Amino acid sequence: MKPAAGISGVLIKDAEGGFVFRVYHEDGTFTDYEIRHDDLSITIDADGLASFYQIGDRFILDHSPQVLGLKKVSEKGSQT
Repeated sequence: MKPAAGISGVLIKDAEGGFVFRVYHEDGTFTDYEIRHDDLSITIDADGLASFYQIGDRFILDHSPQVLGLKKVSEKGSQT
């Protein structure tokens, strides 16, 4: 057992569609931890390049528009 408090890592989607918590080490290697915790608090870093979206009644967390190459489109279809 090693306390996890204060450890930074990345939430990674694995090949099976689940998630692991990846912790990078100073030598460039990493450890992927299975997530068994059921209500862990997460804070997204300012440089996380993530955004929230709402499409109808769906609420989505995905990459930011800059990463996805998206442009804002008005309801009338013109780009702004």
